[in-house]
Order: sequence, then C-alpha cells, then structure tokens
Amino acid sequence: MDIGVIAKRYAKALLAFAVMQKQEDTVYKEVLQLIDSYKNVPQVSTLLGNPLLPQSQKEKVICQAAAINPSTVFQKFAQLVVAHRRESYMLFIAHSYISLYQEMKHISIGKLITAVPASKTVAARLEKMIEEQSQGSVDVILETAVDPSIVGGFIFQIDDLRLDASVRSQFNQIKKQFIEKNKRII
Repeated sequence: MDIGVIAKRYAKALLAFAVMQKQEDTVYKEVLQLIDSYKNVPQVSTLLGNPLLPQSQKEKVICQAAAINPSTVFQKFAQLVVAHRRESYMLFIAHSYISLYQEMKHISIGKLITAVPASKTVAARLEKMIEEQSQGSVDVILETAVDPSIVGGFIFQIDDLRLDASVRSQFNQIKKQFIEKNKRII
C-alpha cells in the first residue's frame, strides 16, 4: 500500500478522534513537536525502525517525542499506530495531520525569503495584508528565511502562489534575454 494513502488515512482518523474529544488544537501542538523531534533527534527514527524494540517502548518514544505529558488522545493514537505496526510511517502521518488541521482551520503558511533578515514589522504588515485580502477567511502564519544568494529583493510563497522579486531572478531574466537576442544576431 502507498505510504501517502496510509499516512492520510491515519491522520484523518487522528483528526476525527481529536475533534470528537475537542483536543484538535492540543494534538496539533503535539504533532508539531513530534515533527521537530524527528528533525532534531535522529534517534527517534532509529528507535521506531528497530524491530527488536518492544511495542510498549515504541509507544513511549512516540509520546515523549510529542510532549512531556501527551494528551490521552495522542497516547491512544500512538498505541493504535504501534499495534498496527505503522510506527515507521509516523512522520508521514504527522505531516498529513498538519495539512488536514490547517485546511480545517483555514490556516495558510506563507514564506518570505529575503537576502537580509526582515524586520518583524514588515512580516506583521505582510501577514495583515494577506488576511485582509482574504477578507478574514484565512489565518496566515508567516515564516521568514534568509538566503543571501538572492542578492536583494524577496521571494514570497503562500499556497500555490509564488512571487519572485529577487535581484537574482531579475539578473537571470536579463541574462536569458541577452542570450536570446544574441542568438538571433548570429
């Protein structure tokens, strides 16, 4: 079976159960922490992939990676995942849950890439502008990143929209036009 199908199925089940228990926001935070643990603690993935580790230990690893005191919803979900031997899919399930939760809550993640760090006021104004454009139907979480290779300007991404106003892309466009023009001359 496809990993994406399995992950989405389990994520839907977790979201439905969390909503039923009115714990979807708590579980969202736990799942974000779990993803962060996967990134920063490589042993999480190693332990969950170890066939010799007992199921009870795998459940503890998943729960401890998610929170110091995980919710009962998350604990029961970890038990379900391990009982069905799907612990190796846990990271994929977590990402699917995040996507489903954000879709349900109408949250969009925007990313602003600049050559130098953007000020907090610029980021806040951009968030506010996007929320106003959507007439309040979408909450925006803006992530900022610094990439000196863009030289100047910015790159902004949200959902399927990408606005590249970087100096690097403008240089590349000029270079492309110059090459095309010189091909015609030769």
